[in-house]
Formats: sequence, structure tokens, C-alpha cells
Amino acid sequence: MKHFLFSSALAVSVWFTVASVQSQTNLPAAAPAVPVAANQAVPGLEKHIKPVLAALKLTDAAQSAKVHDFLAAQLQALQVWHQANDAHIKPLWNQFSKARSAQNVTNSAAALAQLDAIYATFKPQHDQFLANLGTVLTPAQVETVKDILTVNKVSVTYHVYLQIFPTMTDAQKAVVLADLKAAREQAIDCESMVEKSEFFKKYKIQIEDVYLTAQGFNPKQARKDFANQSKAAAE
Repeated sequence: MKHFLFSSALAVSVWFTVASVQSQTNLPAAAPAVPVAANQAVPGLEKHIKPVLAALKLTDAAQSAKVHDFLAAQLQALQVWHQANDAHIKPLWNQFSKARSAQNVTNSAAALAQLDAIYATFKPQHDQFLANLGTVLTPAQVETVKDILTVNKVSVTYHVYLQIFPTMTDAQKAVVLADLKAAREQAIDCESMVEKSEFFKKYKIQIEDVYLTAQGFNPKQARKDFANQSKAAAE
């Protein structure tokens, strides 16, 4: 987690170049979602469903069964979608990582634009899944499901930033939280932890470099200081 939070970042100007390259992307069509019959077993997916149901602690059997079926359908559709798109996705993440390491803002922005466009093809299924959950769960419970599917990265990251930015105003904190929630909406549909982390890193760039600098902090020094504090606390 520390490596995820404090790894090197792209220049903030990436945000202004993504839109310009988006229209140039030539992408494959997403694979159609595969429906899952009620109570049908989905091999290999139960391990992802179990922690969600455990966290929700539902006492109504019918409600729990519906949530299970919604999760099974979503995870199977996501699996099919990734099978159809990973041949394009994985090379783009490699391009993004290499360009970011080389501080090549143009190339990293181009890779991100293409990735954003590919993941957007799954958005209709994603939105329908959340709408389905909303018919049987409260808004707070739906938020819990989102956090579990992204390994609670939003809540963990947000609390860390609140420690780094003690002088941030409520309005600034609200913007940070909104950015992190936007990252979570994309990360939910990522199949690997590497992909999930990369989507959060996009927003980390803006949060650290913009907000810290605006408050008179040196972003690199702030990251170093926090890492040292975390290390000392763990000893």
C-alpha cells in the first residue's frame, strides 16, 4: 500500500492533454455481457462474492440471494469483457508506466486516453449492476460493495491524505474525495490489482502536486515525511 501511495507521479499537465488524444483512439467493441441464471454457480467467482456478502452481513436470505446473483452476473460479464479486451489493455498499461517513468507527458496521456475509452465500453453494464444493487441495498451498503471491489483503496487513501494535508479546507477535502471516488468508479472494473492501483495514481498526481504546492508544501518532501512517520509507527 505504501508503494502505491507514494510512487512517482506524472506532471499535472497530463489532465489537459487526455481530451485532445481521446478522439484519435481506434478501439475494439466490448464483448457482450453474459447473463447468469438465478442461483447458478459461477466457477472461480465465489471467492470474490463471499467477502462482499460477509461485509454486508445480510440477515434476509432472499435479499442475500439477490445480491449474490447480481454479483455473479456482474463478475461473469466482467470476466468475458476482459477476455475480449485484455490484449489491448495490458500493452497500454505497459506504455503508460514506461512513459510515466520517462516523464513523457504526451505519451502517458495518450495511453491513458485509450485506456479510459476502453473501460468506458463496460460502463453500461457497470451502471446496470449498481442500479440492480440499489433495488435491494441501501446507498451506504452499495458504497460498501464498491469499496470491497476496489480493496477499500478510497477510504484508506483518503484518510492518508487528510493526515498529509492538515490545513486543507473542507471544500478542498470535498474535491479530493470526489477525485478518489471517480478513480474508484473506474477501478471497480479492473481485473488485476495493478490496474486498480494505476487508476488511483492518476488522481494522486493532481491531489499531491496541486494541493500540496498550493499550501506551501514540497510534494516530494511531504511524501518522504509521511513514509517515515508510517515506518516509525509500524516499528
